[in-house]
Amino acid sequence: MIDAAIVGLGRWGQGLVEAVQGKSAAIRFVRGATRTPAKAEAFCARLGIPLGDDYAAALRDRKVKAVVLATPHTQHADQIVAAARRKKHVFCEKPFTLTRRTAERALAACAKSGLVVGLGHNRRWMENTRELKRMIDAGELGTLLHVESNFSADLTPAAGQWRDSRAESPAGGMTSLGIHAVDMMINLCGPIAEVDARSQRRALPYDVDDTTCALLGFRNGMSGYIGTMAVGGRAWNVRVFGSKAWAELRGADRLIVCGQDGVENVRQFSGDGSLRGELEAFAAACEGGPAFPITPEQIVNGVATLEAIIKSAERGGKVMKIAD
Repeated sequence: MIDAAIVGLGRWGQGLVEAVQGKSAAIRFVRGATRTPAKAEAFCARLGIPLGDDYAAALRDRKVKAVVLATPHTQHADQIVAAARRKKHVFCEKPFTLTRRTAERALAACAKSGLVVGLGHNRRWMENTRELKRMIDAGELGTLLHVESNFSADLTPAAGQWRDSRAESPAGGMTSLGIHAVDMMINLCGPIAEVDARSQRRALPYDVDDTTCALLGFRNGMSGYIGTMAVGGRAWNVRVFGSKAWAELRGADRLIVCGQDGVENVRQFSGDGSLRGELEAFAAACEGGPAFPITPEQIVNGVATLEAIIKSAERGGKVMKIAD
């Protein structure tokens, strides 16, 4: 059992706690830290979690063996380095950081102390995702050709929160939504090598882009497309095209497969348990079990891809190369 501190107790931080507290034999939260404790007092009192506003104090707590960061993106790098100095394992919500340089600095600090780093891409733990990954690895789609994805949701209610800041949300929904698609493409298809992006604001009532898309090139020669809209209806899909078949993740619980006969076969899965799954995988790695499945190399490639999308969009769609 890993004793952890939850840092950041907004909606998502509370969701992470709810996923495991009193339900998991692998991880539990023994301390909370958040900028405005009054907003989380009732929640933490209900679950028996001591609460404060001092991250440094949480790091000094000898009971705490790991920290789970559900904080704004721009704080992650410094918070991870601070945790590494105190020899605490780190699970960080996505995006890990906003630049490759800061991601590499944070990872190096953890590696120096032999610490586990986990990243909050919970969709890797969904049953339909695991089945698609198995099919790809087994060669059931044939030679991989192309991948496309869209993750969109209405972020209009984020007005007045950190998500309505261009500093925290460059390239619109990429940091809160599209980054999930980036990681899924890396998970299924390998490292991304170049991007060509566009991003603009058309409908959001605050100054953040709401319409973002990018063409992608992969190191293995595949092509790809990603889109994210920060207004309108919710969408999550990832479709991988191979020489034998295409397969699509549709939402959290469906996998659609279409072979050369043109018949679409829809398979239904449970859409539950992904938050608990990722936190328990992190806890197992902390205790010497299997390595956390999102590798440092994948973390860096995901951050570098996000950074390249932001820069390409700022430069009117200039192709940005991503170094190995």
